[in-house]
Amino acid sequence: MKKLVIILMLVASISMIGCEKAGLRLTEYTLPTDKAFVRLALLSPGTPNVMVKANDVKINGALSSGTGGFFPSTVTFPDYVAVDPGATIKLSLPNAGTQNDSVVIFTGKLGLEAKKYYAVTLSDTGVNRSVFAIEDAFLPQVDSFLSVRLINATVNQALTFIRIDSNSATDVVRDTLARNVAYKASSGFISVKTFTNRAFIRLRAVTSQGVPIAGQVIPPQTLATGSRRSITVYTVGFANGVTPFAPQLLTTAVTNQ
Repeated sequence: MKKLVIILMLVASISMIGCEKAGLRLTEYTLPTDKAFVRLALLSPGTPNVMVKANDVKINGALSSGTGGFFPSTVTFPDYVAVDPGATIKLSLPNAGTQNDSVVIFTGKLGLEAKKYYAVTLSDTGVNRSVFAIEDAFLPQVDSFLSVRLINATVNQALTFIRIDSNSATDVVRDTLARNVAYKASSGFISVKTFTNRAFIRLRAVTSQGVPIAGQVIPPQTLATGSRRSITVYTVGFANGVTPFAPQLLTTAVTNQ
């Protein structure tokens, strides 16, 4: 009789699990409450590999490309690095074979706050290189919707952020998501529907004069990855720049959440 009771309880438990709505499952973990969380986009055209330091302690394991690198480099996962909110962030070129600074590209505090998430971006070149931080103000996650954001690192160029849904060249719907996003600014996260009756969804950026810039991003279109996510796309280059410094929308989309 005891065995029969145990089997019935097991069957009932399996039935209850089977009736639960399918959803995302996340591993539980505890984050430090005294740290800020940052993700760096290094978008300074022509810049070699760099070291990233917080209070003079190197935090990127390998060197990161200063031209189009990300740290953490796993852009398809919501990875951040924890740093002290008041830390001095330094980007530098190393002496060969050492962790000693040869050329300091940037050093300074970014006004970070504990328990908040930030997109930190390096842009421009030469003496005009700058680093700016934008807080990741996430939207509530909703099934079949994706939160998208544009960060404008195209020097001296305001941009408009658009979504294009299409089945063909003659069946196209355009939706303006944000207008006149200034250099070193963000559109903020915008909720967009990812499953429509059209085959392709693209994210594009155009100049304030309405000229499309190179590159496009196609958000994931599967149920597993196409909803309940927050992603950021970046632009690089210079207003009126020519290759390799022409304005461009990076085709790499960074997962933030």
